[in-house]
Amino acid sequence: MLFAQDDLRVRSASYAILPPLEVHSGDRRLVELARLRDIVAYFYSAPHEVFEQVFLAPEEISLALFTPSRVSVFLTRPSYHTQSVADTSNQKEEPDPFHYVPGYNGLYNFRHAFWVEPGSRVYGPKPHMGLNISQDLSIDLGYRMTGRPDFDLLLALMEKPDTPMSLRIYSALHWFNAANENGLDKSRALLSLAVAFEALLRLPEFAKTDRLVDAISLLLGRTERLDDWAKQFYAARSRVAHEGEVGDQYFYAPGNRRKQASDIFGSLILYGRQVFQICVSTLLVGSDLAQRANLHEKFITNNERYQKMCELLQAKEGTPSERLLSLEAIVRALERYRFVASYTDIGVLLAASSLACGMLAACDQSLPQDVAPALTQCASSKRGDGELQRLAAVESLNIAFRKMELPVMSAEREWSATSLTSYG
Repeated sequence: MLFAQDDLRVRSASYAILPPLEVHSGDRRLVELARLRDIVAYFYSAPHEVFEQVFLAPEEISLALFTPSRVSVFLTRPSYHTQSVADTSNQKEEPDPFHYVPGYNGLYNFRHAFWVEPGSRVYGPKPHMGLNISQDLSIDLGYRMTGRPDFDLLLALMEKPDTPMSLRIYSALHWFNAANENGLDKSRALLSLAVAFEALLRLPEFAKTDRLVDAISLLLGRTERLDDWAKQFYAARSRVAHEGEVGDQYFYAPGNRRKQASDIFGSLILYGRQVFQICVSTLLVGSDLAQRANLHEKFITNNERYQKMCELLQAKEGTPSERLLSLEAIVRALERYRFVASYTDIGVLLAASSLACGMLAACDQSLPQDVAPALTQCASSKRGDGELQRLAAVESLNIAFRKMELPVMSAEREWSATSLTSYG
C-alpha cells in the first residue's frame, strides 16, 4: 500500500509484526512506538557542519501503523467530489449490509488517522518525497551507527523503567525533531529547539538564560564563545515568545556593541542543533556511568528499603508471585548495605517480613514440612503479639530456610529466604 508518488509503489520498507494493537486507543505500546520513532528520527537528524539543515527530516522517518479491522467503505471509497482513475479490472470486495469491508485502521506518525482496504494507497506526508538510495534501517542500526555510545544508550533506555531523567530525554527528543520538520519557519524552529533545551536541562521558569549558559558550560566545558551563543540564542527565543517572530536569527561574533554584517557567522539554529546533540550524549554517558556505579541506591537508607518492600507487597497490581519477584533489587541492596550504620525501625522490618511470608504462602507452592508451619506463624504475626514474639517467629522461619538447599528453591522462595537472612 506504500506509494512514493503517482503510481510508483515503494518496493521495500522496514516493518515489524506486533501482537494485536488497536491504534485508536490509549494502549501503552503506542507511547513506546512513538518514542522509538522519535529516537530513530533523532539518529538521522545529524546537522550539517556548515549549512542549516539536517541529514533527514522527521517526515522521512515516517511510521504507519495498521490494525486489521472491518472499515467503512465511506472512508475507503469516498465518492463525493472524486473520480476513480484506477484499473476497473481489479474489482474490490463487495461491502456487507452495513457497508463494511475487511481492511485496516491506521495511524500515521501518531498524528493522522486513516482507514484503508486491500488496493488502497498510502502516500507520504509531503507532496514529493525522495527515497534515499543509501539508507537501510537494518544496516544502519546494525553496522553504520555502531561506535556511538549515545545511540546505544538511547535504545537501551527504552528497555528500562521510566525515570524522571528518561522522561526528560524523550520529551527533549520529541521537541528537537519538531524543530527539524520540513517547511518550518525559522521562528517556530527556534522556539521548538529552545523547548527541547528546556526539557533536557530542566531549566527553571525564571533566569533561563543564565541557567542555560551554566548547564551547557557544565556539560561541555568552558568552550570559548559557547556562552555568547547561549545568550544570543535565548534572546532570540524571547523575541519569538514576546514578538511572534525571531527577526535576526544569526550568531554575531562578540566584542562589538553594534551588530555588523562582518560579525555574522552561521545561524543560531545551526549551532543549537549541534550543541543539543552533544548535550544529549554527555547526559546519557554520565547517567550510564552513575547507574553502573549504583550511585542512586547509595543515598537510600535500609529503613526506606523496608518501607518500599511493604509498599510493593501491599500493592493491588500483580499476582503474589510477581510481587515477591519485584523485591529482587531491594533485597540485593539490603544484602550489600546490611552492615552500614543506620537506624531501622523494627516495626517496619517486622511488617515487611510478615507481608513477604503472606505472599509466599499465597503462591500455593509445596513447602517442606518444617517450613510450612513456621511460614504460617510468621505471616499471621501482628503488632499486638509483641516484638519479641514476632522476632522469634522470624528466627524460626529463618532457621527452617537455612536448612533448605538454595539452588533447588523457586525464585519466590529464594527471595523470601534471602530477605529473612538480611533481617537476621
